[in-house]
Amino acid sequence: MRSHSVPLVVLAAAVGGGSATAHAAPAPWKRVVLVELFTSQGCSSCPPADAFVRDLPGLGLGRDKVIPLTFHVDYWDRLGWPDPFASTAFTERQQWYAGSRKLRSPDGAAGLDGLYTPQMIVDGTVHFTGQRRETAVREMGRAAARPPLFDLAVQATARGPTIDLTVQIAELGNVGSVRRDQDWRIIAALAAKKAHTTVARGENAGESLDEAAVVRALSDRIPMPAARSAARVQLSKPADLAWSDVDIVVFVQSEATREIGAVQAVEARQLGLK
Repeated sequence: MRSHSVPLVVLAAAVGGGSATAHAAPAPWKRVVLVELFTSQGCSSCPPADAFVRDLPGLGLGRDKVIPLTFHVDYWDRLGWPDPFASTAFTERQQWYAGSRKLRSPDGAAGLDGLYTPQMIVDGTVHFTGQRRETAVREMGRAAARPPLFDLAVQATARGPTIDLTVQIAELGNVGSVRRDQDWRIIAALAAKKAHTTVARGENAGESLDEAAVVRALSDRIPMPAARSAARVQLSKPADLAWSDVDIVVFVQSEATREIGAVQAVEARQLGLK
């Protein structure tokens, strides 16, 4: 068993590159931004959104600026194609967002009625269809203009397919009692860096789908530990996924507002996992 620690790096740089879309993101880029996409291989409008997630590094939005997670929901499975990456737990996360009534649209309208795909959520607070690339990059830039609230350091130990994470959390600046009242939680996800699927049935029948940042395991929402203590999280790697293809993403999120306080992604190999 091996253990290794990787600290969170906070970037303070503008988005670069020649793309007009990338130039839409404002500077300075003060923190890494979590972007969640709720998607399904059974949904014909989802592949462009999945392609956008795959294209983020080419737009100058690599993991030093944006960490994406794609959650495959299971409510499309009944329409002819059982998505191999779909999980009821991922659908429940989307329902958790919708039920909170905390999400807002980019124009500021509050609330959300029902579930939809592809749904993109930036910073736990803003949602829109994942096909809206310019909107997505603009909202990522807005989220990045706010400094992170926490610093994270992760250690990991593997026992076969099981990974035990120890997450140290330090407040940055004056988080204060009001922010503590937001009921901060620690969440970890195990994601496949990439996936390729040939779809045989359903709305995408005959399509070959290349996807990125595909979540394969998700932890519970662990309460923030007491001062100077660590949160411990356990995840299980699916048997069909090699450690070399795994990213581990840890983030802090408010149970009260859904706001993301900090996020970190670490390759499994950086943590000594093989």
